Amino acid sequence: MVTLAFLIVVGATGWMIFRPSPRRDAAAAQAWASFHQYATHHGWSLLYVQNVYQHARRGSKAIVSIYGDAAGASRDAWFWGEQVQAGSVVAVSLNQGWGPHTNRDDVLYIGNGTPGVYATFGARELVKVQRHFHRQSTVGGTA
Repeated sequence: MVTLAFLIVVGATGWMIFRPSPRRDAAAAQAWASFHQYATHHGWSLLYVQNVYQHARRGSKAIVSIYGDAAGASRDAWFWGEQVQAGSVVAVSLNQGWGPHTNRDDVLYIGNGTPGVYATFGARELVKVQRHFHRQSTVGGTA
């Protein structure tokens, strides 16, 4: 009985601390705007990391989509010297080339002997941004 009461108190406290907050979501949306502007200013490409399918000592392989690409096609990508996380957006300089494991010529290579990821916007923050824009669209506000 004491254990149950303890778990209820811990759960309620955790919910109070970590529940969605419009203020935190708005702050994340502002951070996203700054991230996007900074990357665009430097001429970097933004990639959404859909799935990471290999973590190796020298980097990681992932399925990504290029942010703003009208086709929205998924591509294989090799991140030299980086361990990217699924759900995040990364600002990169990239090259396209032949992928010996996929036998395709549209593999994205990020970095060349040194890491090529210049900035990362985390998956959790991205969820807050999406929640903020959804909230703005449902209440008739402007995003």
